[in-house]
Order: sequence, then C-alpha cells, then structure tokens
Amino acid sequence: MSPTIHHFYSSTDVMSRGGGGGGGSDKVMRLNVGGTFYTTTKPTLQAVPGTFLHQISTGAQYCPRDDRGYYVIDRDGHAFRYVLNFLRTSKLIVPMGYRELDILREEGEFYGLEKLVAAIDSIIDLKKRKARARRWNGAAKRLSASVGENLNNLPEDDGDDLDFFEDSWIGGTASCLPH
Repeated sequence: MSPTIHHFYSSTDVMSRGGGGGGGSDKVMRLNVGGTFYTTTKPTLQAVPGTFLHQISTGAQYCPRDDRGYYVIDRDGHAFRYVLNFLRTSKLIVPMGYRELDILREEGEFYGLEKLVAAIDSIIDLKKRKARARRWNGAAKRLSASVGENLNNLPEDDGDDLDFFEDSWIGGTASCLPH
C-alpha cells in the first residue's frame, strides 16, 4: 500500500497557476459554491483565521477547480451568500422571516465560523422563546375565556387555614386529584 501524498501550495504557487480562478488579480477569488458563482477577495475569505475558507485562500487547503478556474466547493450555494456577508461584516444579516437557519447553521459549522453559529443559535433560541410565550398567552386567553370575569374575583384568604384547595389548577393528569 503506497502512502497518501497531500499537496499543499503556498498562495504564491496557487496564484502563479491562475489559482485566483479564471485569471485576474491575485487578490480576487472566484468560487463555484454548489453551482452558484461568487467573486470575492482574499482578505474577505481570510477574515477568520483557521477556517476552511481561510485555508483555501492561503493555499493551505486543496480545493478543486472547474473548467473556468473557479474553486469548487460542494456546499449550499444559496446559503453561502450569508456566509460571505458574515465574513465581510462580522454580522449575521438575513431577510426578515428567513426560514433556513438550520441550513445556514450547518454551513457555518462546515466552514468553521463559530461566531456565525453562535449568532444563529441565539436567533433560534429567541424564536423558540417567543413561540412558547405565544402558546402560553393563547392558553391563558382560552382559560380566561372559559372562566370569564370570575378569574379576577377569587375570594381573599380569610386566614382560617381551611382553604386547602383553590380552583386554579392548570394542566397535569387526573391522577393528581384526590379520590
């Protein structure tokens, strides 16, 4: 069995072979991500050291090229626009109501962008908390509607310690009730 040989190229070696993708400036990187074409700069891809994109742009990571010289990254091409914008701005910018956060999170993990993943996790957590609050608010409205005005007119405690059960039980199972 022969040993595996890994080729690592310096950015100078890559650029001398047209590694910028389709010729042009040595600071321009042309990418084919999942069939979607992007043109960006090396400094953008190098914004977060140690990531997959940083390694490609420095030549430390091999990346195949298509027949036009574009680097080919077999990932979600649509989601990559948000990855690229994150590299440019250090902010997660997605349209209002964006529904593919789980896909974008997966892409962030693949590219090694921990801050992008953390920002997405924060949004997902906030959405979950809001959804829980809406569900609870809906349940409270249904309870209020079923009890009516009497919900606010519960008798005051007269201090005789004989009130051991209040009629305000919500949820649970019937087995919790006394027999």
